[in-house]
Amino acid sequence: MDISIVIPVYNGEETLKLCLDSVKAMSVPEGMNLEILLVNDGSTDRTKEIALSYEGVTVIDLENNSGRIIARKTGAERAKYEDILFVDVRIELAGDILNKIMSINYQPLMAGNLNHEKYRSEYDTLLYLIRRKFYYPYFPQTAYAEELWIDETNFLKAPKGTGCLFIKREMFLESLPYKLEKDTSDDTAILKNIVFSRKTKILRHTGLSVRYNSRTDKNVGVWVNHRGKTFADHYLRFFNIYSLIYYASILISLSLFIYRPISLFLMLLFLTGVSALYLCEEKRDIIPVIKQIPHLGFLFFVGTVEKLFKIILKKRTC
Repeated sequence: MDISIVIPVYNGEETLKLCLDSVKAMSVPEGMNLEILLVNDGSTDRTKEIALSYEGVTVIDLENNSGRIIARKTGAERAKYEDILFVDVRIELAGDILNKIMSINYQPLMAGNLNHEKYRSEYDTLLYLIRRKFYYPYFPQTAYAEELWIDETNFLKAPKGTGCLFIKREMFLESLPYKLEKDTSDDTAILKNIVFSRKTKILRHTGLSVRYNSRTDKNVGVWVNHRGKTFADHYLRFFNIYSLIYYASILISLSLFIYRPISLFLMLLFLTGVSALYLCEEKRDIIPVIKQIPHLGFLFFVGTVEKLFKIILKKRTC
C-alpha cells in the first residue's frame, strides 16, 4: 500500500509545525511509499515558509484563497497514489497511524479518537458539551465503542468529519458536492454522498488516534461565523426540522423585537439559562457555558444570515 498525505492549509502557521512534526515522525511500514502534499490555499501568513523548511513536503500553491474543498480537490488530483490520507492542519497524528490503517484495512476510514480537551478553554467546554448532547451516545467515541459504522440510519447523529480521513482518490472526487464554494458544507456533503449515493458505510475507529489542537480565542469567532455559513448551506436550503426551528425562531424574535423588545430580552436570558441547565454536566461547566452561548450564538447566527442572503442574491442574478 502506498499513500499520499494531503494537508490543505489556509493561514495555518499557529499549528502547522505541530502537524508536520507529527507527520514526519510517523513510523512508515516496510515497503510503503509515502508522499506529503501541502496545499497552500492563498495563505498570507508564514504557512509557506514553514512548509518549505521541511524536507520531503511538496507545496502546491493556490493563487487565491479558494476554500478547503478546492484545496482538498487539488491535492487529490495531484496525488501520486490512489490511497489518500487527508489531514487538517490542526491535527497531530499518532506515530503508529499508518500501521493502524494497514491493520484495519478498510476505506473510507476516519479517526475516532481526537483527544478533545473539555477544559482547555471556555470555548472548548461549550463545544464539548454540545457534542455530548448532539452526538449522544457516540461522543466521545472512546466511551462508546472502538468501531462506529456510519450509515443511513445514524448519519445525522454520528460525529463525523474529514480532519483525518483515509479514502480512495476516486471515491473522494466522485463524492464532491456540485457546489465548490468557500462556505460549502464540504465535510457533511462529501460524507453524505458516500453514505447515501454510493451506499457505502464509513468506519470511525478509535484505533486511529490523533490530537486535535482547537482554535485559540483570537480566531474562534471567525470559525464560529464560518460554521454558521456552512450550517445554512447544508440545513437551511430545504425544509427539515432544523430549518423549521430556525425560521420559526426568526419570526418569533422579529415580532417580539418590534412589539415587545423587553420580552425578547427576557426570552433570550431564559433560553440561555435553560441551555446551560441542559448542557452542563458539572457545576464548573455553568459559568463557561453562560458566558460563551450569547457571544458565539450571535456570531453563528450572523453567519447563517450572511449565507442565506448570498443564496438569495445568487438566485436573483441567475
